[in-house]
Amino acid sequence: MAAPLPTDTLRLTLAEAEQQFLNTNFQLLAQKFNVTAAQALEVQARLFDNPEVSLERNVYNPYNHRFFETNEDRKQWVATYQQLILLGGKRRKNVEYQRIGTEIEGHNFNDLVRTLHYELRSNFVKLYYDQQTLSVYQRQREALQRTLTIYQAQLDKGNVSLKEVVRLKAALFSLESERKELANDISEYQAALNLLLGNRPPRTLQPVLRAATANSLRLESLPLAQALEIARESRPDLRAAEAVNRQEQQNLRVQKALAVPDLTVGGLYDFNGAVGKNYTGLTVGVPLPLFNRNQGNIKSAEAQIKASEQALNQQATQVETEVAEAYAKAAEAERLASSFPSAYFTDFNKLFEGVLTSYQRKAISTLEFLDFLESYKDNMVQLNDARAEQLNAFENLNQRLGRRVFAW
Repeated sequence: MAAPLPTDTLRLTLAEAEQQFLNTNFQLLAQKFNVTAAQALEVQARLFDNPEVSLERNVYNPYNHRFFETNEDRKQWVATYQQLILLGGKRRKNVEYQRIGTEIEGHNFNDLVRTLHYELRSNFVKLYYDQQTLSVYQRQREALQRTLTIYQAQLDKGNVSLKEVVRLKAALFSLESERKELANDISEYQAALNLLLGNRPPRTLQPVLRAATANSLRLESLPLAQALEIARESRPDLRAAEAVNRQEQQNLRVQKALAVPDLTVGGLYDFNGAVGKNYTGLTVGVPLPLFNRNQGNIKSAEAQIKASEQALNQQATQVETEVAEAYAKAAEAERLASSFPSAYFTDFNKLFEGVLTSYQRKAISTLEFLDFLESYKDNMVQLNDARAEQLNAFENLNQRLGRRVFAW
């Protein structure tokens, strides 16, 4: 069965989208439970082992064939109490191990927020500017349709040539094909945003973005060296890799502590024992570490430390590479966007209606009219693409830095 189509339109600003995303995104909600689960393991590690109590009672006396003997000289029952005492700091070290695990899950949650937040803002920008581009196509299509209607009537009267009408129809067909591809892209961005926002059922989204947003972004305020330093301090995936390395080091401490034998102490009461009635005793037990001293787990933990160190080096290298790449892309996007002055396109919009009127009055040729429409469309599309690319390039840099340095 086909998925239901969005049934209503929702206008929302970027701030509103971000707030809804934090409250209703299902991936974030699921990851929060992973943090809660890690916190529960930390609580569990703090608990002491339960004491063990046992009771033994003779059921059958084979000498007089009685069950549950009541004669005090012939009945027997024994009660014992035992408590395991962990030695070598096992409990304390395991608590620290689980605490680092909670820290890792917190970093993983922040990293998921970082990744999905970029997807949200990127799709929001793409949808906004594609909808702006779609309005350009709509305007051009309406102009062509009106002109074609006029020229078709003039063709019937013999005032214009068939060639001119055919050119207009071909231009309209080409425009419709491009518009269809753009509409498909918009549908994809709509679907991605609805998923990120947790909209059920999906809605038709209409982003609201300040027109001057892209003009406020300047890379000159952040040198590359400073950007790399910010990323080293702020990236949650790098913090998670560092925490994993610390957890592996803590795991080695835990494994070494497990090699220390634990002590079991307890008490015993024997109603009718071998040495007399009402015998009480103290029990102490400890395993002898003759064969198993946890050697294998200790060596495994040492190897895991080395592996986590290499993973940390890899993550640090990846962070620096990603920041340098994003920085270069932001610089190029800023350069491209600055080459499109807003006044130029304002003049283009004013010129559009004038050219349309001139053509309908036959002041310019069909070829000149179509050339202008193509130039108008291409330039407006390039403007919207450049602005969207600039915003997303700076947003990508924010994401790579792990901190919102460039606000818009």
